[in-house]
Amino acid sequence: MVSTTNALAADLAWNDTLADELRRFLTRRVKCAEAAADLTQETYIRLQQRDNSNLPIDNARALAFHIAMNLAVDYQRKAAVRSRYMVDGETETLTEATAIGPEQSLIARQRLDKLKSTLDELPPDCRTVFLLHGIDGLKYSEIAARLGISVSMVGRHLARAMAHCAQGINE
Repeated sequence: MVSTTNALAADLAWNDTLADELRRFLTRRVKCAEAAADLTQETYIRLQQRDNSNLPIDNARALAFHIAMNLAVDYQRKAAVRSRYMVDGETETLTEATAIGPEQSLIARQRLDKLKSTLDELPPDCRTVFLLHGIDGLKYSEIAARLGISVSMVGRHLARAMAHCAQGINE
């Protein structure tokens, strides 16, 4: 009965007006209309998933905006990480390196190559945890769920990877 009530509440709460409000809100927040449209759709999906959890929803509209805000924060965090790096085929180069002289660019490329080789020395699980956290911006609990390991193991893998990378770069 609770699930039916939740689904009905979410269906009544989600309409074109709410979708438009969320899209405008997210567009102002992330400064990209296409990303805002994607995040609006993701908000709807997560709201529906929340309905399927059989937990009562007191204010579906407020929950939708809360979900949208969290998605916007995640999007901005990932965009900030990605803005520091450019992917060009197989080679990753620092964005800042393209705006500086050739000598600094070479040094940056060498450091990046050193980091890549240092990462390749790590065990696969340790490297995966490092990349999921650092590049994809996932939280420890999300990484743990994705890899089927404990949250504390995620922390240990991440600490090991960071120490190994720091040591490898300083050599």
